[in-house]
Amino acid sequence: MSQEITEILKGIPDETGVYLMKDKEDVVIYVGKALSLKKRVKQYFQSKHIYSPKTQVLVKNIADIEYIVTSSEVEALILEANLIKKHRPKYNVRLKDDKRYPFVKITTNTQYPRIYLTRRKFNDGSLYFGPYTNVFPIRKTLDILSRTFGIRRCKKKVTSFGWNARPCLNYHIERCLGPCTGNIDPIKYNEMVSEVINLFKGDASGLVSRLKEKMNLYASELNYEAAASIRDDIRTIEEISHQHVSTSGWDDRDVIAGVAESENIYIQLFYVRDGIIAGKADFGLTSSGNNEFDGETLAEFIKQYYQDSPVPNEILVSHEIPDNELIQKWLSQKSRKDVKINVPVKGEKKKLVELAEKNAKMYVNHEKISRATPDKRVNEAIDDLAQKLQLPKKPFYIEGIDISNISGTDPVGSVVVFQGGLPVNQEYRQYNIKKVKGPNDIAMIGEVVHRRYSKLMHENKVLPDLVLIDGGEGQVNSAEKEMEDIGLNIPIIGLAKKFETIVFPGDIPPLILDKTSPSLNLLMRIRDEAHRFAVSSHRRKRAAKLTNSRLDSIPGIGKSRKKALLEHFKSVEMIEKSSADEISQINGISKNLAQKIIEQLKE
Repeated sequence: MSQEITEILKGIPDETGVYLMKDKEDVVIYVGKALSLKKRVKQYFQSKHIYSPKTQVLVKNIADIEYIVTSSEVEALILEANLIKKHRPKYNVRLKDDKRYPFVKITTNTQYPRIYLTRRKFNDGSLYFGPYTNVFPIRKTLDILSRTFGIRRCKKKVTSFGWNARPCLNYHIERCLGPCTGNIDPIKYNEMVSEVINLFKGDASGLVSRLKEKMNLYASELNYEAAASIRDDIRTIEEISHQHVSTSGWDDRDVIAGVAESENIYIQLFYVRDGIIAGKADFGLTSSGNNEFDGETLAEFIKQYYQDSPVPNEILVSHEIPDNELIQKWLSQKSRKDVKINVPVKGEKKKLVELAEKNAKMYVNHEKISRATPDKRVNEAIDDLAQKLQLPKKPFYIEGIDISNISGTDPVGSVVVFQGGLPVNQEYRQYNIKKVKGPNDIAMIGEVVHRRYSKLMHENKVLPDLVLIDGGEGQVNSAEKEMEDIGLNIPIIGLAKKFETIVFPGDIPPLILDKTSPSLNLLMRIRDEAHRFAVSSHRRKRAAKLTNSRLDSIPGIGKSRKKALLEHFKSVEMIEKSSADEISQINGISKNLAQKIIEQLKE
């Protein structure tokens, strides 16, 4: 111990506070708190104390020590967390990033509730749902709710007094009912708000039923583009609804577990809100030296994370943490409610902690895979597939097949080609279904398989090592039958979306691979690409049919005028919504012809 440190230790008071250790470059390398600064800091330099290798390295690098006296332990705890966030010391365990996930807020404490995204949660009488770790689908859901229900999203203070408010743009584009205009009864308005609340509580049946009626109406009017858009809306709504998992009606709780890997620690956090697992988040912690995931690490995470994040009623953790009572006291003061930190030993709470630990381990495996070189990952996936599926050779060349249609109309089949784990776009093929009538995906898969592989065989083209069908048992067996009729013996499997289960023809039982395995990730990429290509091909076909069937039947509209109209208005639907004056602004279209266009489109 140097003479400088000896002199510093003599001046440290026997008070509660925070200490900052610095290196010879005057950089803060460690921040800690203590009930007695004098006793705690001296311990670092007493030989009778046995410290971890990391702490031994820390002590060797201490060149200066500063301290701040506080009036209480809770104040020291808060200051310690703030200083760690500010200085990001080398030897403190710390969050790699500061994630604050959004909530959906519904201001049910107002006469005309508003719905919007927020990253802060207050005890203000509003309803909060979340947090949501995947922001895109929740933003899309709010957009769907605006179009379907017209629940307001603006910041205006709307009451039953003062109806002279000028409505905003959302009212004019039919995305808000405009309660500020006085045209909507508050009882009727709040009935729709209740239906929205049910969605975020996990019951999407009412909204999905509404959307399906709308989709079927569009389909009956041959407006397939709008019907497909509604179908995509239904999928988004179901994704939000299905992410909730029941947990026996508990209140708000967070579940925290983790795992150490090399110099990093990975944390898994489950958000339990209103008795359901509403979401999860992954966090990375880092510090120098040897790491392990233990109670001390958990305590550091809790102190840093809950500085800026909403505090639940209870935090379930996998390890006992030091200063439990002190941290509970701080969280209770911060949130103005009684907060508990518990280590469950049995029952459903224990299972939740174990599930969080399992997810943390899976996250580590995923990180390892993502850090590997692309070529290595692909080779591992191909080797693994050959072994797991018991294939005669490694599946270097894989084709994926999918079907897209709405209730059997304008069906399109897609074939995508992957070689060495990479897409070969120029080899993609689209098949307009010719023989199958009505909604029969199983028969459509059979038609595509027959047309695709009979042609490859007839032209002596290279055949794939594996064919992947986007579908289940029915689709796979249909594909296998057609392959047998052609006289080929190409291995065929299906990948069912619900549980990502691999399905085989005949009586072979299905196979479930680890969600983090490279082979399953490769199959999912091929399946998803086949689906994307099928959907985009189907949309192009519908759009072409729609424009041909409606604009081309109007007298006086030839190719050049049709092109000018579509370039200006972008779609037939937008032309139909326009006035004769607006349409007549297009070169070559008179006011009389514009009026005829409107009349014909509205027939």
